[in-house]
Amino acid sequence: MYPKNEIESEIQRLHDFGFLLKNESISDIKNDLHSSDIWADVFWRRRKNHANRDDPEILSIFDNNPKTILEIGTAYGRVLNKIAVENEKQTEKAKLFGIEICKHCEKYFQAYSKKHSLLENCNVLFDDFFKTNNIYRQQFDVIVLPMNTFPSFPISVLEDLFAAVRKKLNPNGLWIFSTYKPKATNNKFNSENLQENHSGELLLELDEDIIAGEHYQFPAVKKDYGMKTISYSSYTKLTREYNLKERKIYRNTREFINPDDLKKIISDNDFHIKSLDTTSHSAVYCLSKT
Repeated sequence: MYPKNEIESEIQRLHDFGFLLKNESISDIKNDLHSSDIWADVFWRRRKNHANRDDPEILSIFDNNPKTILEIGTAYGRVLNKIAVENEKQTEKAKLFGIEICKHCEKYFQAYSKKHSLLENCNVLFDDFFKTNNIYRQQFDVIVLPMNTFPSFPISVLEDLFAAVRKKLNPNGLWIFSTYKPKATNNKFNSENLQENHSGELLLELDEDIIAGEHYQFPAVKKDYGMKTISYSSYTKLTREYNLKERKIYRNTREFINPDDLKKIISDNDFHIKSLDTTSHSAVYCLSKT
């Protein structure tokens, strides 16, 4: 999972900084944020902030008139709904599918679908893309991994990710994913891109518990392939009377891969870069099988 001495050092820093409470220790740290119930709630409550977010991945989805499209990481359905809206503009409509690892997102998808009726025609499975045997089809014309989700996959599992996508992609299909762009002119991530950061958020819904989120990112660590960041998120749930209900702390890692190193990983995993768009806030890769 992670080296004990490494996390103990991090926890000491978090105590010194004041991020952790005095009684919180290594036993309180979890690493399954993106499959937890509180993450589903948090992500759902961010929906208004995400409503006008630009999703450049969508521009390439319909280039080859796909008949089937799968989105990985559907959550409550925001991006899938945008794909559905674009799908309605096409002469020949594609069948839309989604898969989401966090089963707690299902109720939010249902709520979102009530206001976005096009989602009612999409087939969404709440399961692990790597492990599921219940995927709706064997292969798809387009597979999409949006919202800069790619760095959330540790570099150690990229081979499994490429293999899983390859298995589910039609021979002439397209895999589209986005990732962060280096700000450095030498086309590499560096510590100036990924400095120490502390932030917070207060998430409110009428007639629902209050969630106070706090986030601390350690300075990025240089790797042969780019940079790695370790961050902690605490979510404190309060009643409407501001009484403590629960508190959870999660450790997260992200891998920022230099473009040249990513190109090599893509080639080593038997994919070809069909196009690369860096004109937006993200780098959008469109891959085909070799």
